[in-house]
Amino acid sequence: MISKKDLLKETGISYGQLYRWKRENLIPEEWFIKQSSYTGQETFFPREKIFNRIKAIQELKDKYSLEELSKILSPEISQRSFTLEDLNIIDEIDADLVSIFSDIFEKSSFSFIETIIIIGFSKIKKEFYEINQDHYISMINGIKVYCEKLKNMEYMLLIYYKSKDYYAALCANNSEIFMDKNLELIKTVKLDDISNIVKIKYKNSLNFKFD
Repeated sequence: MISKKDLLKETGISYGQLYRWKRENLIPEEWFIKQSSYTGQETFFPREKIFNRIKAIQELKDKYSLEELSKILSPEISQRSFTLEDLNIIDEIDADLVSIFSDIFEKSSFSFIETIIIIGFSKIKKEFYEINQDHYISMINGIKVYCEKLKNMEYMLLIYYKSKDYYAALCANNSEIFMDKNLELIKTVKLDDISNIVKIKYKNSLNFKFD
């Protein structure tokens, strides 16, 4: 957590900017957390979330209107289903992994969160050539049940290695994980980072409908 005073000092933004972005729904109201302090009541923020959000706003505010920016930074794309044709548009997606996901999930269209997870695995496949198809089938089968429980992008996809086998895990951002020490963490992929890129890059070509 970080106090409002320290946030303004470290980011260089003004009090007015901060609350203007709140009014424009660029920063969620629930991130403004009131807590008691020795001076009375003070406002605090989740440190990593607010720093990432302010960085995104500063990078994008000259390219998009505040209304567009609010949509791009919205938590989810409401009721958006991604068909196999949609997935083919996304350059970051590996076609072979789409086939694996389609077989394991027994469907040909995916939610936004599932699509981001497919991109996450595609990033891993591009980096780790030694992970073969059987490994991906095993890992994707292993997390299938948890994918349905995710309600937002504030998770990380973790890949572990042990004795020529690979294991996948989904963990909430900033949460501690106490795994078997014999497992070696080889890759961490943040779903919200992928989500922001996809929303911006494919906003027009995929005709996103935002909340």
